[in-house]
Amino acid sequence: MVFELTDALGEAIAKALENQDKKFLVDAKNSALVEQDQSVSPDGDRYYELPPWDSADGFSLMEDFVNDLHSPLAYTDLQTALHSGKGVFRGFKDVLKRYPLIERRWHYFKSRALLSYVNSWYNSLRESWGLEKLDSEPEETEDLLCDDFTFSEYDFEKDRQNALGLLNQAVQEIALEYAADVAQSFGELWQSQFEYNAQAQKGFVCKTFGGDFAGCIVWSSCPKDSSKAVLLTGLFVEKKCRGLGIARELFERALDSLQASGAQWVIIANTFVPDLMQGMLNRSGFKKIGSTWIADFLGDLNALQ
Repeated sequence: MVFELTDALGEAIAKALENQDKKFLVDAKNSALVEQDQSVSPDGDRYYELPPWDSADGFSLMEDFVNDLHSPLAYTDLQTALHSGKGVFRGFKDVLKRYPLIERRWHYFKSRALLSYVNSWYNSLRESWGLEKLDSEPEETEDLLCDDFTFSEYDFEKDRQNALGLLNQAVQEIALEYAADVAQSFGELWQSQFEYNAQAQKGFVCKTFGGDFAGCIVWSSCPKDSSKAVLLTGLFVEKKCRGLGIARELFERALDSLQASGAQWVIIANTFVPDLMQGMLNRSGFKKIGSTWIADFLGDLNALQ
């Protein structure tokens, strides 16, 4: 008997897969789930077994999520939970509670993965029924970044101290790996650039819906009277919010705004550029000239050489 995999039924099956205490069947006649017992058993016609799913599958799903996670703090803690040797699932949930934004992304990731798995199983049934397969990938239904954060234009009076706070946080992180004098040198270089033409700075800030400052990007015309060249004077993200796409969103908003305003060159000069950011710069069309990164919206970098 053929049945339609509605959104409601697909979600019910996905939820049932995680229930290790009970077994469920799809009742094709009513397009609903029923609990398997002595009176109801799979027959390949009206009652269909759900696709197999056990704790090993659940563990693999958690591993896939963590391995693709770019938030350093959460990644380290979740890896520890996964390899604790006992109480893995409980430990994983306990760690996620300390990172609400990551927890939300886990539930979204898990939901999509399970629905994709259910859809693939349903396609195998359709094939046995002589029907065409359907698209097995669930539609994107959320923009998690915009659901969790707000973005607005940088305001010197309101946002400067918060931005300097993130700058100092970055200096403290450098101090964990290098000598204090080296970290202080980086801090003074960053601050001197950040303070360049500070009151005329433009940029964007990111905040949580609770109003907490999560990150910012700022720039200034350089030279100060230039309408074509700008110096990127700061890009900082709160440590606990990293790996969620905030830096990329800020960066892309900045480039879009600069192009719209008629700027031609965006310069990142003589500063510490992390490996992850270098990849983002390359993908955004920046080129490295000496120790400086520069993007040319008109594609005429040779004119600078």
